[in-house]
Amino acid sequence: MVSVFYKDSGDKLYVKKERCNRDNETVIEMQLKQDLPLPRTFELTRFLVTSMTFLVNIKHVTISLDGAVLSRATKSRKKLNKSIPIPEHMVRTSWDRTMSIKSVQLISQEVEVVFAENSLVGAPKIPIARVDLEESERNPTKLQAFFSTKTEGEVTPRLNGKVAAPKYPGAASEAQSLKGSASFSTKYFIYSANVTVSASSALEKGLESAMKKRLPKDFPFEMVFFDKEEHDKQTEIEDDDSGFGSVFCGAQGLCPRLQGEHAPRIFIGQSTTQTTGMACHMSGRFIPTVERGSIDLSNGHVAKWNKELLYIGGFLARMAYDLEMDKIHNAWSTLGKTGAATELALYTMKSFTFNHSTPDPMVSTFIKDVFFCCSTTNDFLLLSDQGIRPTKDIRHYHVDFAPFMQTTPVLQSALRAEITSMVGVLPEKLRVRPYSFKDVVNELKSRCLTEQEMAACLRWWTNTFGNHDTLTEELKKCRDELLKAGKADSGGKEIKLSVIKKFIEGRMLNTRNSDDPLPEDTIPPALIQGLNNPYRIRDALGWQEMPITHWLRFLTDAKLDQAHDIRRSPNFASHVLTVLGALWHGLPDDSHSEIKEILEDVAFIPTTSSDRHCMHRPNEAYFPEADVFRDLPVVRQEIFQDSRMAIILEYLGVQRRCDIHTFISKAMTGNRWDAIDLARYLMSSPEHTHHVMQLELFPCSDGRRRLIHEVFASTETNRVLGLPIVNCEYWDAGYEAQFLVRYGLREYPTIEELITIASVSDRQARQAAFSYLCGPQYEARLEKEFDPLRFATYPFIPGIRNNEPCFISHEEVFSDSSWTLFGFGRLPDRLDKKVIPKLKIRDRPTAAKLFEVLESNPPKDPATAARWFQFLAQKGVFSAGEFDKIADLKIVPVPKSALEQQEPDRVTPRECFLKSELDPADPFYQRLFKFVDFGPNANAFLKACGVKERPECIDILKVLLKDPQEFYRMAESPEKYLSELRMIAAGHKSFPKTLVEKMRKAAIFLGCQRGKGPEERDVYKLCKVEEVLVADDMESCRTFGDCIFIAPQEELLERFYSEMRVRSLSACIKYTVDPRGEIQESRSPNADNLRQSITDKIPIFLHEFDEQRFRQGMRVLGWRDQTQFFVRACKHLRVTKRLEFEHATIRPGDEQYNTELSAETDVKDGVNVLWIKDPKPDSYDVASALCRLLFATYKKNDVLSLMTILDTPIDVLERRGYDVQRILKEYDDNLCKAGNGKTIPNGLQAPNAAPSPKDGPAPPRMGVPRKLAKWLQWLHKDPKLGEVKLSDIDGSIDKVKEVMNEPGGKDNTHISNREQVGGGKKQKNVGYCDEKKVAENDLEECADKQIGQIKVWKLKGTVSDVPSKEREAFGMIISDLAKVFGVNQTRCHVFYHTSDSSLMGFNRNDQIFFGLEHYIQNHKEGSLGKAYIDWYYIMAHEMAHVHTPYHDEHHELLFAALTTKYLAELHNLPAVRDMFNCVPRP
Repeated sequence: MVSVFYKDSGDKLYVKKERCNRDNETVIEMQLKQDLPLPRTFELTRFLVTSMTFLVNIKHVTISLDGAVLSRATKSRKKLNKSIPIPEHMVRTSWDRTMSIKSVQLISQEVEVVFAENSLVGAPKIPIARVDLEESERNPTKLQAFFSTKTEGEVTPRLNGKVAAPKYPGAASEAQSLKGSASFSTKYFIYSANVTVSASSALEKGLESAMKKRLPKDFPFEMVFFDKEEHDKQTEIEDDDSGFGSVFCGAQGLCPRLQGEHAPRIFIGQSTTQTTGMACHMSGRFIPTVERGSIDLSNGHVAKWNKELLYIGGFLARMAYDLEMDKIHNAWSTLGKTGAATELALYTMKSFTFNHSTPDPMVSTFIKDVFFCCSTTNDFLLLSDQGIRPTKDIRHYHVDFAPFMQTTPVLQSALRAEITSMVGVLPEKLRVRPYSFKDVVNELKSRCLTEQEMAACLRWWTNTFGNHDTLTEELKKCRDELLKAGKADSGGKEIKLSVIKKFIEGRMLNTRNSDDPLPEDTIPPALIQGLNNPYRIRDALGWQEMPITHWLRFLTDAKLDQAHDIRRSPNFASHVLTVLGALWHGLPDDSHSEIKEILEDVAFIPTTSSDRHCMHRPNEAYFPEADVFRDLPVVRQEIFQDSRMAIILEYLGVQRRCDIHTFISKAMTGNRWDAIDLARYLMSSPEHTHHVMQLELFPCSDGRRRLIHEVFASTETNRVLGLPIVNCEYWDAGYEAQFLVRYGLREYPTIEELITIASVSDRQARQAAFSYLCGPQYEARLEKEFDPLRFATYPFIPGIRNNEPCFISHEEVFSDSSWTLFGFGRLPDRLDKKVIPKLKIRDRPTAAKLFEVLESNPPKDPATAARWFQFLAQKGVFSAGEFDKIADLKIVPVPKSALEQQEPDRVTPRECFLKSELDPADPFYQRLFKFVDFGPNANAFLKACGVKERPECIDILKVLLKDPQEFYRMAESPEKYLSELRMIAAGHKSFPKTLVEKMRKAAIFLGCQRGKGPEERDVYKLCKVEEVLVADDMESCRTFGDCIFIAPQEELLERFYSEMRVRSLSACIKYTVDPRGEIQESRSPNADNLRQSITDKIPIFLHEFDEQRFRQGMRVLGWRDQTQFFVRACKHLRVTKRLEFEHATIRPGDEQYNTELSAETDVKDGVNVLWIKDPKPDSYDVASALCRLLFATYKKNDVLSLMTILDTPIDVLERRGYDVQRILKEYDDNLCKAGNGKTIPNGLQAPNAAPSPKDGPAPPRMGVPRKLAKWLQWLHKDPKLGEVKLSDIDGSIDKVKEVMNEPGGKDNTHISNREQVGGGKKQKNVGYCDEKKVAENDLEECADKQIGQIKVWKLKGTVSDVPSKEREAFGMIISDLAKVFGVNQTRCHVFYHTSDSSLMGFNRNDQIFFGLEHYIQNHKEGSLGKAYIDWYYIMAHEMAHVHTPYHDEHHELLFAALTTKYLAELHNLPAVRDMFNCVPRP
């Protein structure tokens, strides 16, 4: 037994343990410090019922007074299942991992309370809250009862330590007394968690120190939850005014009131004053504060323990919430229809809505935080308009989305106030979100919207994004996605927004019917209800207003039902016209035209026709006033109720009057109506006139119907001419006749018609037409309008041909009768001579007509040809260009033999030549060519046509190429053939490229093969390029000359053969050097001496040649360097030559030849070696060996030149004019440059080149004194000669112009472009501009070939003449360019140099020489404009040499400035403008 007491009237409570006897009941005897009244039975029972909730072992509580039972409470517990499954997403462990929830059980607990009869007498209807003590406990007179509001006068006195029975007021009490017993019962659920403890040692020690006992290993944590049914039951009992209320409700009651007073509390065995903030009581091993009114959340380990326990409470609350919401979700299908499910969900949400807890508000905060955070999932169930759904699927209600977002759950706006307290405190991850664009797209994809829903959806999108001027790319993507997903049901048809492109604007919307069919790309108006701003629709949806033309095309093209078929339904057609009338005046002209084009072939006009069909095309329908004979399809009268329809119908083609031909066909049958009668009708109906005059309506005398402008007045003259006259009984000059004339009726024919009649009709009509044409009526018109060229081929002129009268065309009859020689006609003698000027008859034919006669009917025999050519020479009809065309006609008859009976051959003038007694033709040429002689005058005509006095080089070549073997046979000897071949070789540079290619492929190259023995003769043969060789190696030629064909050994022919790509003999010879008995250097002074001589003099020899002649690397070979060249001596030098030529006629084994030489070159270990035979080699062998080393091909003159230089002392060479020191210095400089990796210029010649050794000793005029003077002049050269400064470029141009504007002459001694000392970075040996290639005394003037003021020169010894045609064309180009630059033309010259086409020109003493050969090879057959441009730059290049002689940077600067300055003048040349397709200059 435990005694609890106060000692010495103090405040401390003491406990004393004593032993007592056990009995069936536990007696608690409590000594009070002061007297208290007995509590009311109802309130005491309610307190005890609440207190026994979590006391598992207390099942019955009875309240007795003096042995009389006042009330009895019975509690029963029942576990509904073993345990509730805890979802994996629930976090079982508390914050600090001190506690862990092992399992959760759901317990059903029932409590039944029975009150004894009369035990409730005096019980209040409404429970009165407990009143606090007014004074301290030490004043017992002021204390109240524990559960009562009574004062001290009502307190039952304490007698001998026992409590006396209370005194109840009797009849004075307002309370109702019960007769018999009263019972109360309730059933609720307890969520019990089995919690295990795993505290840290620090926490465990701290709690032991605070509580003086050890922590439990596990313990239960329980939470009471009343379901809605029980809650509503107890609330109903509590609120029933007829009873005492519920014993389970009230201030100390177990059943809480949602969001009201008497909030649930935390139990620590018994109830504390700490509320939970929600609708559930909780019981656990909490540690209270000292006052035991709340739990300690502020003191160290105790606070930590209590917070961990609060985690268990939040966890149980979440478990209960999820379980209850799942039940509602599962039962929603059955309960949702009655609304019970919504009420259950609201009750559950309110039960777990957290309010402010007292006295410590942190308790509800901790529980709430755990409630939301103890789950790792975001699926928090909540009530929506579509049942219980996770918050992630629920959206906030929005008025714009509500009409069409039907499948997306939302928070019901009607319940917003009831659920705001929970929804508002949801953490971020569990929040209810507003609608997103993805939600809208998913909604559209999920179903087909109704018209109202789609209209609401489009209103939302348009109102949201329709104010943007231009949607961003992101918004456009969203719009496209929205339209792609959207579909709606409109009028029983599914409308897909993805195909919609157009909408109906306001005016048309107001006039159309709701059931009018629309194109598939146009949205029905019902789907855009409320969208009255077309600008927003365009901006937000990208749609355009549907033009009425689009609708009309749909109505005419689509297959519609009969009620909406514009061709079959008059009512619908009338409606369409009404819509069109309402919109017509607001449409642009282009739309009017398009509407007409759409409807013109559609039978949609409702008419009152008597035909079967009452629908007609516009041009088949008529206005009512047109129905004169009442048989026309007339537009229905009701259509004209709109006054605007008349304008529209007339525009569409509805006729106001019947067309005239229909009218006439109805009024007059046949063709016998009078044109005058028609005129009278048209004069009264002018609106038909234009239409009638365009019809073939008028019957004529020939039985045909014609247009008005094709018929003539009914006059006698027109009848005789056979013209189609109008059907008219009598023609006069009245108003009707003038009316017809005004609209096109012809009173008389035109000149062309008269000429046509005179050309093709019968003779009587032709005579009448010619007489009428030459009459006074047409005299003035002939002078102004007659064009002979227009009627050149019309045979309308009476004349005589071949002595027979006939009609002759204008181009074949002439006033000069002598032209009958060519078959032309002449005018008859009786013809009035005044006709000749009237008809503009010429006195001679045109050149084109004569050309046609010569081409189609050339002279038949030489006699006729002589007369024709003599006559044409006297008349002088043709121009130079026309003569050039005649040159290609076969008009020259050439007899085949002396027999007159044989028909002559006809050849072109270019194919024959004139006979000359003064210069009789070569018999060989007589066999090759055709020679003619028609007399001096006729021959003059033929010369103008291209007949040459003698054959030229190109003529000979053409004959040769036709049949080389026949040509060779006719030459009768190789020498004669070679003489012709020399002429071809001299002039081949001027031949066209195509001809040159034919030469290279033909067997025209004469080769000579030496006889096999002394008695055998040499063999000559015409070879192709690959079958003959040029003998550049005499020794090899002697060796192999009897088995190969060698080119004639003449410089001209050898160069010609080489240019035709004939190989050289040396290229086909392979040498093998076999020196034997080599002599050491110390024992062979001859080798050293020879090497010294070579190294000293070889640069002088090299100086004479261009770079292209040498083998690669030989130009800059280090002759003094032992690693590049040395000389070795031997006793015997054996050389083997091997011929490698596929066309050699040689026996096997004879292609190799062994010989003993005195000198030969070889390559040993990459070093060039000259082997010599001791004691002294032959100079010719040494020179030959070195030439083979230096050149790919060489000539005998090269060997002789090198031999001469090697054998001549240096001082002798200097006396002969060689500038040895200068040459050697340049050679050394170039070797240094090559050693430093610099590019060596192509040319290494001295400024004043020495004469070639092949020319022998220098002439006396080039003696030592003159050479010395040139050398001194070189020493005193100004180093700034030719310098051009950018700052003074205009001054340099002016200096050039000043020189070039003066007349030219031979005495001008200004500088030239010959390379001189000084200058900048020179480009030496610029081959296209090299004066040295043509010596001054090498040119001879062609005085008779001068082109204006431009002189023409040719190279001395040139066999072929300067080509006349090319000379004239080239001279014209140079003359025009001289005008462009403002150059005096006397300073321009043309030279003909057949051997070098690369030489464009040069500047000699400020005289510019232009190469005709370069023009022939590059511009003769090309574009004239390109030729002007190329020679423009060449002329500028040579003009720059007037100021600077060098090809350096100064020359380039001045050249660029000159070409830039005169570009505009160049562009003004017609040929250049044509090349760039420029508009011709006025």
